[in-house]
Amino acid sequence: MVATKSVAFLLCLLYMIKLSTARDYKCVQEENHCIFRDVQLKSTDSLTKTTFSSDVNSPKVLKFESSSIVQLPPAIFQKFPNIEVLDASFCGLKNLQSDSFSDARNIREVNLTGNKIAILRNFAFDGAPKISNLDLTQNDISEIQENVFDGLTELKILSLGNNRLATLPSRMFNALSSLEVVELQNNLLSKINDDMFTSCTSLITLNVSHNALQKFDLRQFLRDWSVDAIDVSFNRLKTIRIPKNLRKLVASNNQIRSVEAIGKDPALIFLRLSHNKLTSVDQIPSLNKLITLDMSYNQLQDFDFNSVTKFKNLILLKLDGNQLSTISNTLTSDVTYLKYVHLAHNRLTHLDMDVLRTVPRIIKLDLGYNKLTELTAKRLSDKFPVLVRLVLDGNDFRCEQSAELMKDLKYASTEYKSTSNQCKVEQRLVNGICCS
Repeated sequence: MVATKSVAFLLCLLYMIKLSTARDYKCVQEENHCIFRDVQLKSTDSLTKTTFSSDVNSPKVLKFESSSIVQLPPAIFQKFPNIEVLDASFCGLKNLQSDSFSDARNIREVNLTGNKIAILRNFAFDGAPKISNLDLTQNDISEIQENVFDGLTELKILSLGNNRLATLPSRMFNALSSLEVVELQNNLLSKINDDMFTSCTSLITLNVSHNALQKFDLRQFLRDWSVDAIDVSFNRLKTIRIPKNLRKLVASNNQIRSVEAIGKDPALIFLRLSHNKLTSVDQIPSLNKLITLDMSYNQLQDFDFNSVTKFKNLILLKLDGNQLSTISNTLTSDVTYLKYVHLAHNRLTHLDMDVLRTVPRIIKLDLGYNKLTELTAKRLSDKFPVLVRLVLDGNDFRCEQSAELMKDLKYASTEYKSTSNQCKVEQRLVNGICCS
């Protein structure tokens, strides 16, 4: 009799526990958003025992806040078939099953940022063909199966940054002809196939920065229409080839020693090559549309302003942080398009402003943090009528030898003055110039 009562008690207890795990979560309406708060689905068993409801009439935006969900409950999309935007970011998601989106036929934006997803399995988004923006940033993804994105013919933005990807399946992007933006930054990629993005005929922006790429052939982007921007910074590239249709290339913090243009009349307007191993501006090919060239923190030891003639529209030239000890100018005619020249953090000790005589329309010249002890700037306003700013901070001017310079600058319309807190410990401020 006692044993029978004990069994009955245990069965009753188990039934009560089972009932306690079956919960109905009701969303709160905020600005036409259906928001579920404090949803706790920490095991797969609880998914089938939980229901979702809403006072919102056919919501189109659904969001989880302060929740812990092991995987997306398919019941969500069965209950709310008109959902267009799903935000399940930072919810502890670990898995995406093949049926997770089976009833999400109207969904267009999916935000799964900041979860714990490790593997993207084949057909994980099957049933949601209208997804156009998929954000999987900041997960633990180390494996992507080849057919995971099959069927996403409308996908335009794919964000996979800040994961643990070391390799990519060779056919991963083959079905994504509508793809416009791909983010793969901050992964562990050491290789990208030479034809990886060939099928992405709509691609305009690609970010593969902060990986371990030793080779990346940009020839696969050579097309009849423009690609807006590619970022390959913070990798291990030794050479870069610029397709003629690319407009912006960021390739800083690599080991680049060689730069080549592919095709005639390159469309490039912005080129950042800072923190590489280039030794001369002459290593850059002719780029007639280029507006900004950043070669700061390379290994340049000399520079001739004649080098800029192969950049017919160059406005900004950055050569900071190199090893320049002399500047020369063999130009025979004026270059009026160059407006901003940065030469800070080099090794210049003496400079005559007359070396810029053929760059008369310069607006700003940065000579800060060199080793200048002498600067000649006679008739500054006459020679450089639009020079607004001359940066001289952090140099080694001698007060007794700078009287002539101070006199020349005093009557110039150019702003040049430093402040006392910009002077070195051993320096003092005299007429706006730090000297010792």
